[in-house]
Amino acid sequence: MTDVKRKRGGTQPNALSRDDILDAGLLVVGADGLEALSVTSVARVLGVSSPAVYHYVGGKDDLVNLVCERVARGVELPRDNADKWDDRIVAIILSMNATFARYPGVAARVLPFRRPSRAVDRLSEVVRECIVEGGFDEVTADDLLATIHFLVGGWLLGQRPNLPARNMTPALLERAVRWALSGARKDAEGNS
Repeated sequence: MTDVKRKRGGTQPNALSRDDILDAGLLVVGADGLEALSVTSVARVLGVSSPAVYHYVGGKDDLVNLVCERVARGVELPRDNADKWDDRIVAIILSMNATFARYPGVAARVLPFRRPSRAVDRLSEVVRECIVEGGFDEVTADDLLATIHFLVGGWLLGQRPNLPARNMTPALLERAVRWALSGARKDAEGNS
């Protein structure tokens, strides 16, 4: 929010925008987790009253959904299709890991199938396209996408084996995804 000059002198805060609301929401979630996100917490960050925030969002659930979608849209997709299909999948998953780690609680909100998420659907579509590009048929592509979803979902949702924290690194996540992809490749080749 920037100050703008008034016609009759002085300054006043520029009108809020939905982007201002979501940016403030990201600050709250990044600092204190998704559970801390509320209309009041966003209003406090912006230095405005809660009704000013309600002008842009329908309430806490709407705010949470909008912020979660903003986070999920922040997952970077590989730009270079010259990379191998499996390298692009790993890049997407590592970007998901890094993005969701910055915003505690968001992965649990957007990854389950029961909650619609355009941004997560877009990620799934790109991963599935990579799988098909890797030579898998449609049915196997769906199976492999589900396998990756379960693997990555378990990782991002914190349902991890009881291993020392030093072992729980992005390198382990990458190895696990690569093992799943190479295992699927070997299985597909064995069934040909």
